[in-house]
Amino acid sequence: MEKATTLGSYTDKDRVTDRKNSRETLRIYLECLKPSRKYIVLAFLFMLLDATFELLIPFLAGLLIRNGVEVLEPGAGFSSAAMNQILMYTGIMAGLAVLAVIAQSFAMKLAAIISSDFAERLRNTLFWKVEEFSFSNIGHFPVAKLSTMLSNDCNNIRFFILMLNRAGLKSPVMILVSFIFIFSLNWLIGLIALPLSLSAFGIIAYVIWKTRPQFVETQTAVDALNSNVEEDTDGIREVKAFCREPYMDRKFGRANQDLTTVSYTAFWKMSVIMPITQFVISLTIGIIQYFGGWSMLFTSAAFQSDLFLMFNNGAVFDAGELSMLSNFTAALTMAFSFLSMLIQFYGRAQASKERIDKVLLEHIDISYAPKPQTEDFDPASLTDGRVAFRNVSLTYVGDLSKAAVGPLDLDVYSGETLGIVGGTGSGKSSLVNLIPRLYDASKGQVLVGGHDVKDYTLKALRKDIGVVLQQNVLFTGTIRSNILWGKPDATDAEIWEALDIAQASEFVKNFNQGLDTPVAQGGQSVSGGQKQRLCIARAVIKKPKILILDDSTSACDMKTERQIRAQLMSKLKGTTILVIAQRIASVKECDSILVLDNGLPVGLGKHDELLQNCEIYREIDEIQKKGVGD
Repeated sequence: MEKATTLGSYTDKDRVTDRKNSRETLRIYLECLKPSRKYIVLAFLFMLLDATFELLIPFLAGLLIRNGVEVLEPGAGFSSAAMNQILMYTGIMAGLAVLAVIAQSFAMKLAAIISSDFAERLRNTLFWKVEEFSFSNIGHFPVAKLSTMLSNDCNNIRFFILMLNRAGLKSPVMILVSFIFIFSLNWLIGLIALPLSLSAFGIIAYVIWKTRPQFVETQTAVDALNSNVEEDTDGIREVKAFCREPYMDRKFGRANQDLTTVSYTAFWKMSVIMPITQFVISLTIGIIQYFGGWSMLFTSAAFQSDLFLMFNNGAVFDAGELSMLSNFTAALTMAFSFLSMLIQFYGRAQASKERIDKVLLEHIDISYAPKPQTEDFDPASLTDGRVAFRNVSLTYVGDLSKAAVGPLDLDVYSGETLGIVGGTGSGKSSLVNLIPRLYDASKGQVLVGGHDVKDYTLKALRKDIGVVLQQNVLFTGTIRSNILWGKPDATDAEIWEALDIAQASEFVKNFNQGLDTPVAQGGQSVSGGQKQRLCIARAVIKKPKILILDDSTSACDMKTERQIRAQLMSKLKGTTILVIAQRIASVKECDSILVLDNGLPVGLGKHDELLQNCEIYREIDEIQKKGVGD
């Protein structure tokens, strides 16, 4: 197979980082397990009972042979002492087998409960962490990667917890007790079997350690595959419009090939574990049969040997002891098989955990933590809609010489309407994103109501600031449920008022189900203009002190845009409104207009003033007028 070419390699530096992260996140995983501690104790007790019952069966089988089969005389009836011994041991073994099945069933059920509950808490913890991410944090983790973590990675850890409770508690007990019995019966066989088993375990552990990087790369390949699917489904209209299906097929095929290649590399290395285990167990059984046969011969009365008596701890070795050794080896075989499976699952779970650790340890640069209240300032409420920028700069790359915005100083008074225009990439959206702290300024201060935005709680800022971003998103549900995002306790009358302001009430009334009309994921069941107007209604329903409209009417016709603007001026008189627009007509009636170029302010004033003294603004206006004339 070809070697994957699009995946990164797992380095020693990554391994050191992952080990450090693992120590730091251990507390979080223990917290996820803590509510299940009673189930864990019960599962351990049931597994202990199961192991005890299973280990008693080979011991009793040996006694049955020694005290029953070996002394049973030909032609003896069912009433003979030997037959009574056989029946008694058979009955006890059957009862123990039933008890073992019952104990194992309860233990497996508890293991399923423990692992499922753990995975639920881990997914919740992971999702809540992501919900606290700022835009900067989200930029570190692609959506496809987060989706894989919440599904595939969490499931890998869940399955390991399941196997840990099923095999991880039982197998060590089975192995330890089996070796104790083997040593008590014939310590020479024990001395031979023990290093063989330890060597096999060491080889398995080494294989797991060597294949862990491949499992990390496997999960990365799953991310890439999911990303391709997500990109194709989100842009299916564009794919079909440009006849790019063959290109998307090839792109998906490469991602699929990468996943196949790295999965093959990981799993063929892991596949050697089972043959190693089976070889060691088969070798141990062969040793037992070989030395056991000689022990039976040379401890008999006819060929008694002091050497073999010593190996058998001074006791005669008979068919009963050989049966015990064989059966305990069979139990050892089963325990080692389950343990090797557990180690395989550990390799996958560890790779998944290391990915999740990075999310759990991501530093939240904009915290939801509460702010202290003082005598003259309440951080949980905005006093008014004044906005001020004091020597503000924002950079996405950590270098102020490559700032997306600034340095910039600006005052917007409460109730004022500010238009912001400029070319693509001039920093318009970046500037307004600083007000509700979707990003934090790299330098300088952003003030709202005379106080630094960092002094307010995020809940207060975003409760009193309405935002309609460039990428309008509606959520799966109904029109009503989407509008209620702005104000959860709003009445139907308030919803219709917000729809009126956004010029959306007419088309909503035309829907058969009105406010209860279903909305598909992402708002795909409505047109672009309808989606924009619903998003505006969602923002204005809470009557915010500050309203940010980021190119939010670009899909609306000029008449509808004018009507929306008129309604905003009429119904939200005390609200500070910031309007980002590509069209001069959208901002010409604003109280003032800010012109940006490469993140820097190059003009500020009313429409007529800027036509006189701002060349960039005048060029934009002339180009747009020419386009209208043409």
